[in-house]
Amino acid sequence: MSVVSGSTTLDELHAMCSPAALESLNDVALARFAELLLGWWPRLDAGRLAVIAAVEARQAYKVDGARDAASWIAWKAGERRGVARREVETAMAVAQMPAVADGLAAGALSKAKAAELARAVDASPDDQAALVETAKTASVDQVARHVDRWQTEHRPHLDAETVSFVGRRLEATLSTESMEWVRTAVDAAAAQLDVNDLPWPSRQAKGLTAVCRYFVEHADNPRTRGTRPTVVVSLDIDTLAARSGGSARLDSGRYISGDDARRLACDAGVVRLITAGAAMPLDLGAKTRTVSPAQARAVIHRDRHCRYDGCTAPAWAGEVHHLDFWTRDNGPTNLTNLALICWHHHTLVHRSSTTHDLTDRGDGRLRLQRRTDHPDAA
Repeated sequence: MSVVSGSTTLDELHAMCSPAALESLNDVALARFAELLLGWWPRLDAGRLAVIAAVEARQAYKVDGARDAASWIAWKAGERRGVARREVETAMAVAQMPAVADGLAAGALSKAKAAELARAVDASPDDQAALVETAKTASVDQVARHVDRWQTEHRPHLDAETVSFVGRRLEATLSTESMEWVRTAVDAAAAQLDVNDLPWPSRQAKGLTAVCRYFVEHADNPRTRGTRPTVVVSLDIDTLAARSGGSARLDSGRYISGDDARRLACDAGVVRLITAGAAMPLDLGAKTRTVSPAQARAVIHRDRHCRYDGCTAPAWAGEVHHLDFWTRDNGPTNLTNLALICWHHHTLVHRSSTTHDLTDRGDGRLRLQRRTDHPDAA
C-alpha cells in the first residue's frame, strides 16, 4: 500500500481502504493506517463545522429555498433533521470558541469532545482554554463531566434540558438532578424485571420502557380528546388472527411486527375501524375491552407475579395474556384462560408462537413447549 500523503486524492485514499487493499496489510500496518485516518478525522470535522457555521450565518441555504440550515443539511447530506440541527448548533458554538476550533483543526480534539465543550460557549477565553487543555487528554465522558461542573459553578440555574426522538433512538440532555431521578428510576425498574440474562444496557432500556408504561397505565393522566393517553396500533384482521408474520402501524406512522401487535392485543381496548380503498373510514365500532378491569384485578390477585417458569417479575411489569388467543383460537376471556406474564416473556411467547405453545407445567407455572404439528418439531 502506498504511503498516504498530503497529495493523496480522495479516490486514491478510497482505493487504499478497499477490502482487498486492507487484506494485504498485516495487523501492525493496519493499526497504523487506521490510526493515521483517525487522526485526520477531527481536522475534516473542523472544516465541516466551519462550512456549516458559514452557511448558517450567511443563510446560504436560502439559495435552494430551504427554510433553515438544518433542513438544508438534512436534504443535501441525507441526514436526519434532528442530527443536522444539533450539528448546526455545535458549528455555531465552535465558531465562537477559537480554542475549540484550533483544537479540532490540529487534530487534538474529536468532534464529540467539541460538542461537549460547545455547551460552555459563553465561558471566558481563559476558562475555554483550560477546558480545551483538559479535554485533549481526557475521555469524552470525562470532558462531559468537566463541562457539567463548569455549568454548575457558573450557571447553576441553567435550563437546558432537551429530549429528542431520532428514529428508534432517544437522545436527552438533562440537568444533573433530573438525570439522577431518571437513572434511579430506570435502575430500580430494571432490577425488578427479572431480565438478568440480558446485557446491562438492554436491561436499562427495558427499565426505561417499564417506567413510562407504568405512568401511562396507572397515573391520573390528563385526558386528550376525551380519552386517556393511549398507544394506538392499526392492523388488519388477518394479521390479528394469524400465528405469525405481518406488520402493524402505530399512530406515529412507524411499524411494528405482527407478533408485537398480537401481544399488545392480548390485553387491550379494541376498536373496529372498517376502511375502503387506501383508508376511507366506513364504519367505526364501539370499543370493547378483551379483559375487564375486574378480571385483570382477579388475575393479578391470583398470580401475584409473572407466571413464566422461573420468573418473579412483579405484577406492575406484567400483562394479562390469553393462553388460547382470543381471536385466532377463539379463546374465552375467563380466568382459567388468562395469565399474568411480564412484558419480557409476553414478547417471547408471541415471537415463539409459530413453533411453540404456552403450556402449564402442572403447578401453575408456564413454559413454552414445541408444537408437535410443526414441520420443525423433533
